[in-house]
Amino acid sequence: MAPTSRPKIVIPDDINRAFISSENLALLEEIAVVQSYDTRASSDQELIERICDADVILSFRPAFTKFPKSVLDGARSLRMVAISGTGVEDVDVAEASTRGIAVCNVVGPSNRAVAEHCVALLFAVARSIPAQDRAIRRGEWKSAQGIELGGKILGIVGVSGISSELAPLARALGMNVVSWSRNNDPARAEAIGARAVAFEELLATADVISLHVRLNDTTRGMIGSDQFRRMKQGAIIINTARGGVIDEGALISALNTGRIAGAGLDVFAHEPVPSGHPFLAMDNVVMTPVSAWNTVDASARMINQSIDNVVHFLKGTPINVVNLNALGGEIPRVGCLGGSK
Repeated sequence: MAPTSRPKIVIPDDINRAFISSENLALLEEIAVVQSYDTRASSDQELIERICDADVILSFRPAFTKFPKSVLDGARSLRMVAISGTGVEDVDVAEASTRGIAVCNVVGPSNRAVAEHCVALLFAVARSIPAQDRAIRRGEWKSAQGIELGGKILGIVGVSGISSELAPLARALGMNVVSWSRNNDPARAEAIGARAVAFEELLATADVISLHVRLNDTTRGMIGSDQFRRMKQGAIIINTARGGVIDEGALISALNTGRIAGAGLDVFAHEPVPSGHPFLAMDNVVMTPVSAWNTVDASARMINQSIDNVVHFLKGTPINVVNLNALGGEIPRVGCLGGSK
C-alpha cells in the first residue's frame, strides 16, 4: 500500500451483519476502505482471497473464523487482526507476532451476559425446568423436586470479570460465595464479594461450582475423576468457560452415578455436540450452544469495542493488544495515519 493511500479493512465473516448494521462502522469508513462479507469463507483459500490485500482484519468472533499460519501467509499487507470477542485462540498469535501483526481483543463486553446465563443454567438444573417442560409436551404431568439456592454455597473457580458479575447475583439470591484462583489473593476475592479458599475446600463444600478459567495447558482437564470424587455429594457444576476444562468422560460418570446432581453447560469438548453424545439423553444436563455471551446488549458492546480498537490502531494509539510483549512493545502502523508499516 502506498503511504498516501487509505488503509483497507476487511470484515471476512459478518455472518449476522452485526458490523454493517452498527452506526459505529461510519467511524471506520471515515478513515479507511471497508470491505465486508456476510458469509463464512467456505475454505482457507477463499478466506485468503478475501483478506489478501487487507491492512486490517476485523473478525466477527461468533463466526469462529480461523487464522492459522497458512492463512496469514496469504495476507502480506496485514498489520492487525481485531477479534470482536475476548478469546483469540482462533488466531495463530505466535505467528502473527513473528510477522509483526498486532492481535487485539475486546475486554469484558459480555461479562454481565455470561454471569446472568450462569444463573439461568443454575436455576434450570436446580429445578429441572427443561426436563419438566419436555415431559409436559409429551403429555406427562409429573412434578420434579428441586432445590432452593438460598443458603447454598457457590464455589467460583477463577476470579475474573465474569465472576465479579456473578458473585453479587448469587449473593442477592442468598448464596454464600467462595472462590479459588491461581494466586488466590484474599483481597481480590473479597473485592468481588467472595471468600478465598483452598481448591480442595471449594470442591468439598460448594453446592454449586461455576468455572471461569482460561483453557491452557494447566487448566485442560482440571476437573476430572479425582475432582468429582472430592466434590460434595449432589453438587451442581456450571461451565461457561471452555469445554476442555472438564474431562467429559469423568463428568458423564459422575452424573450417571449420582455423584453430582447435574450440570449446566454452554461449552463442550467438541462443538457442535456430536450426534449420539451421552449428554443428549441425560435429563440432569442442561445445554446451550455457546450462547452465554449472546444478548443484544453484549453484542453491541462487542462490535463497538472492536471497531474502537481498529480506530485507535489506525490513529497510532493502539489498545487491547494481546501480543504487545511478543511484539517487543513496538506496534506496527498503517501508512496513511502516521508512521510506516
